[in-house]
Amino acid sequence: MRLHEGKAKIVWDAGDPDSYVIEYKDDATAFDGKKRGRIVGKGDCNNLISAVLFELLEREGVPTHYLGALGDHEMRVRRLTIVPVEVVVRNVAAGSLAKRLGLAEGTPMTRPVLELYYKSDPLGDPMVNRHHVAAMGWASEAEMDRIESLAIRVNGILGRAFGDCGLRLIDFKLEFGRTPSGDMVLGDEISPDTCRLWDTTTSEKLDKDRFRRDLGGVEEAYQEVLRRVQAAAPKWRGEGKGAAASAAAAVPAIAQAHVYVTPKRTVLDPQGVAVENALKTMGYGEVRSVRVGKFIVLELAEADLLSSGGPRAGPTAAERLRRRVDDMCRKLLSNPVIEDYRVDILPPGRAE
Repeated sequence: MRLHEGKAKIVWDAGDPDSYVIEYKDDATAFDGKKRGRIVGKGDCNNLISAVLFELLEREGVPTHYLGALGDHEMRVRRLTIVPVEVVVRNVAAGSLAKRLGLAEGTPMTRPVLELYYKSDPLGDPMVNRHHVAAMGWASEAEMDRIESLAIRVNGILGRAFGDCGLRLIDFKLEFGRTPSGDMVLGDEISPDTCRLWDTTTSEKLDKDRFRRDLGGVEEAYQEVLRRVQAAAPKWRGEGKGAAASAAAAVPAIAQAHVYVTPKRTVLDPQGVAVENALKTMGYGEVRSVRVGKFIVLELAEADLLSSGGPRAGPTAAERLRRRVDDMCRKLLSNPVIEDYRVDILPPGRAE
């Protein structure tokens, strides 16, 4: 049964209370739907590119909605309650940012820039900030901290991955949603529809801008990105390393969980107040508030679960591991009545 049809995808009931099937379409739109067209093969390309990149992110410890590809233009995903806030991560000035700030397209940012947009087609997805998000109740402060932290991690992972493909990640859009248990995970897609990708050597645009700007060669650009991503995928999966890979597999994989525990904002933090007053007494008048918490590093012997990639019928290894650490936090590492906590998982090979 068709549940929803958007500009680029159709959501189908999978006959499973925990998942949907997403069908990627060849339809293309730009400028808030004012320009419409069809890019032959786009649905297949976006589905297959997204599948490879979601699998990569899962192996790197980023929780996503991805459960597995179902052919060339469909995938199965977790049911999420989507947060109506799109996160745009910009590494280089392009598109609306270049126009808004009067920058030459291609101007590098000295650090990634995160922008928030309210998901509303009738309103043209207006830019908002965290004050709007809090006032409208779209997400809590803790959820937005989590979303922004994940967005920065995704930027680093995708930047390196696309670099392996001879592509420069200019900017991209992400969407997040809540699982039934309240976990915040990455949703939507990762494709030339949602990413600006320029060839590293020639700066040729290999993304939806070719459709937006009538540059021609649109289908060829999507196919080229798919070809490069699929060619790099074995490297990301650790395939083809022969004896070295076998030897590494014999060593137990160790990941880390970084747990940040702080007093709830509604709870008086005497230690934070004392530190704040001391800093101001020392002349640091710019300090407006201080929250003092604790930082816990867990080394996880079960981390080898994170090394196995590929789709699963149930929760991914990264998600199962995160749930274990959440359970530790609720039972021992924090006091849920007066403290908030945040967990970052560093998978094998990334643990510090």
